[in-house]
Amino acid sequence: MKVILKFFIFCLSLVFLLCPGIVLALEKGSLAQRLALEEGLNETLVAQFYQADQTLVDTAIIAKNLKQVEYKATYDRFLTPPSVGKAQKFLDQNRRWMKVVEKKYGVEAELITAIFLIESDLGRYPGRYSLLQVFTSLASCNQEKHLRTVYKELLPKFPELDYQWLKRRARKKSTWGYEQLVALLRLADRLEVDQVKGSWAGAFGICQFIPSSCLRYAVDGNGDGRIDLYDFQDAAASVANYLKLNGWRSGLDRKAQEKVVWSYNHSQLYCRTIVELSKRLQ
Repeated sequence: MKVILKFFIFCLSLVFLLCPGIVLALEKGSLAQRLALEEGLNETLVAQFYQADQTLVDTAIIAKNLKQVEYKATYDRFLTPPSVGKAQKFLDQNRRWMKVVEKKYGVEAELITAIFLIESDLGRYPGRYSLLQVFTSLASCNQEKHLRTVYKELLPKFPELDYQWLKRRARKKSTWGYEQLVALLRLADRLEVDQVKGSWAGAFGICQFIPSSCLRYAVDGNGDGRIDLYDFQDAAASVANYLKLNGWRSGLDRKAQEKVVWSYNHSQLYCRTIVELSKRLQ
């Protein structure tokens, strides 16, 4: 599939060389034109994915991202005996190569396992949403036509919802979504951008990295010369590299450990659960 994609891009490149004005055919002021003209991205990629970029905007994805509620029960279930047992079994079965990762990065195998369990149920649920659609939707979420639709969709469930609050949140989220969209497109040399699936929040792989984290922290953990976050060894090494570069080291007290995990996910409940689960696996 990757060979076919590269051949297709090569053919498109010839078209662009012969017809340099083709990018101008993209709708003026559109997301596609902005990506092509402002970000230094390969114009053939932008043309390939965004001939009709508005069809990629999903207001349901926008609604999930703009209004979400975190409940303690969301993470409590990972500390039940069945969940801890499942994580322990995974750790026991993979301890040999995980100890290699632990030695290299100084991040405990138990902590990596805890992140795998909570992020994707040990790789069972890496996500079902098109990342290209998620970040296209988020990059466009501050457009009035989309925001009005989202507001109408959310209002029955959240009657107290203030439109101006939603608008401010959308402004910030669209900036972040655009940045992640650019990062995703920069991963085109290692991912089939239009095929990769992740969560509605835009995270993907066993470790649920966002595209910018993949660009910055992902590493080859199994020595095959490529980075695949759907491979356990690559994902484990990438998580360990992420945490190490954000301050993890041996000897940290519990509060300091949670502070490092905060860099991975800005949720106190998440941080506490990750650290507690890792302790139960020791």
